[in-house]
Amino acid sequence: MAKSKPRNRNKNRTDPSKPIKPPSDPELAALRDKKILPVLKDLQSAELKTRSAAALAIANIIEDTKCRKLLLREQIVRILLEQTLTDSSLDSRAAGWGILHNLAIEEEADFCVHLFRQEILTAIGGIVRSITETIKSDDPPLFKLPVAQQKLLWTLTSSVLGLLTSLGEAQDEIAQEISNNLDLVAFLFDVLSLNGSPPATQSEALSCLTALTEDNKNLCDQLAASESWLLGLIRLTDTGGLPAVAACGVLHNIFTCLQWFDHNTPKEGTSDSMLVPVLTASMDEAGAQEDGMNGNASNSEQILKLALEIIASIATSLQEALEHGSKFEKTFEGFDDKAEVTNGDDVMDDDEELGEVDEQENEDEEDDEMDEDEMEADMERVLGNGPEDDGNGPEEVTLDRLVRTAAPRVLALATPFGTSTPEQEAIRLRALATLTNISWTVSSIDFSSGHLNSLHTFWSALAQKIWDELICVVLAKNTADIELASTITSLAWAVCRSVPGAFRPTEEHWKFMSLYQASKKLAVSRTNGTKPGSDEQSVDSFQTLGVKTIGVLGQLALHPASVELNREIGVFLITVLAGIPETPAADAVEAMNQIFDIYADKSYAFDEAVFWHDGFYDHLEGMLPKAKNMTKGIDKRKFGELRARADEAVLNLGRFLKYKRNEKKQKN
Repeated sequence: MAKSKPRNRNKNRTDPSKPIKPPSDPELAALRDKKILPVLKDLQSAELKTRSAAALAIANIIEDTKCRKLLLREQIVRILLEQTLTDSSLDSRAAGWGILHNLAIEEEADFCVHLFRQEILTAIGGIVRSITETIKSDDPPLFKLPVAQQKLLWTLTSSVLGLLTSLGEAQDEIAQEISNNLDLVAFLFDVLSLNGSPPATQSEALSCLTALTEDNKNLCDQLAASESWLLGLIRLTDTGGLPAVAACGVLHNIFTCLQWFDHNTPKEGTSDSMLVPVLTASMDEAGAQEDGMNGNASNSEQILKLALEIIASIATSLQEALEHGSKFEKTFEGFDDKAEVTNGDDVMDDDEELGEVDEQENEDEEDDEMDEDEMEADMERVLGNGPEDDGNGPEEVTLDRLVRTAAPRVLALATPFGTSTPEQEAIRLRALATLTNISWTVSSIDFSSGHLNSLHTFWSALAQKIWDELICVVLAKNTADIELASTITSLAWAVCRSVPGAFRPTEEHWKFMSLYQASKKLAVSRTNGTKPGSDEQSVDSFQTLGVKTIGVLGQLALHPASVELNREIGVFLITVLAGIPETPAADAVEAMNQIFDIYADKSYAFDEAVFWHDGFYDHLEGMLPKAKNMTKGIDKRKFGELRARADEAVLNLGRFLKYKRNEKKQKN
């Protein structure tokens, strides 16, 4: 990464003493005079009640884009940092932090970077110390404070936690600064361990930890080294509801970052395998609440979305775990290096909360401390270590639970049902993407050794159900929803790869061909009428609907497909290549790769009947010069991956033609 240019700290800096010019737009100028300036004046009033009322009023108008931009123009951040956040009134301070939190949510990441440069972490450190003193105080204890004051304190805490999350997500440098501040990290666990901490606030703390622990080895090492912190997170997974799911997200980040896989973990059971049952149980509970229209529907949707997101990530990282295991565990023989994993992206229980202790024990601080043996025993109890009944080796527990436990639940959420709300449809799309990740992971397993026969049988039946009840149903509706079509095509590609030759399409292959034609029209519309080939050199060129449909069709044409089906798909692929240079380069690359796989073996029934009889060889030989020109036209400096893969495909095409010529001579 190139070094950034030194910043000119004086350039374009507004002089606080210099009057700010009103906007030239009459509507904005009127809004500024009537609404913005008066409330900012009140925010700096000498009257306590006036300041508090103004802070609350500003917090309520932040979501309005025009008001927000005007407030920023009038230096609301400077006023907050210099006055409101240090106000003598807790009401004003809480509202001020709420304003900053909302601004961070509504604005781009640059806003958080600006706050960081204004040393916002120093201000956060001060308010965190104040909050910690209050929640840990015995004089008076938190639960004896007035209810209104307790509510205000938790509102303030949530705002600070939310702001920390936004800051951590904005830039790696900021995340590291937060992670290196042990007081801030300890504050997160103080919130989690406090008896009576609201579930929503716990979830905020866990969201912050999730953001900070992503690809952050230093912090993950710290959390893993503190057995009390790690044990606290594991205990939280037993509490149910959103905090349990959010705790799974933090633990998954730790396990992934530190490579705590099933076969390679310092404590047996501390891997993603322990998270899958928690996530599926939470999904079942949230789904039941949603179906029964009981409880908080919004909270149930949060649980489902987050649980699906974590399961999808577990599925993606599982391939790395299997690769890692194959290097150290000779007993595992089920990984196929050729496959790639792709990402296509409450109701609380009454269980005791994290760190809950009896009041009588609190009277004696020494009783609160565990010795090493007690801590070890408690960890064993929480992990539930004991005889496994999975029937697989310890290195395959996550895979087994992902396939047998998680996949059927995810399928249930992804299956079409009657009329649905936009929120339910969003969950369904996420479930489809999660099922795709699981399918891609399964497609990377080599089941030929036979030691996973039971799992393979289970998955094969489930894959057929996915094809019949989900993929075929969506295709039959001829949906005009491009996002749904792209997602279902990703799933079809992954499922077909996971169980090669298992599906016998009736008309589904025609549906995918129609989707490919639709993808070409979509490409034209995106490029304002220019040829589709001008859009293929995008960052996601190999994730387009066109590439996905080619991938699905290629899998359906593989042996033991019928000669008729193979011919129909083969002609389609040859036609795609015949369209060069109008055909997008990524589409052409995928079509060539599929042809190489389909016609790789002369023993297949369709080799002579289709490849040679229908003149595929001649067509491929004739388009080779066009393919070479297409590749040369890709700027390798701008589109390195596309150029590299196109070069490889064209090189392989020459080799493939030579191989088929020699194969034909030997046969004759």
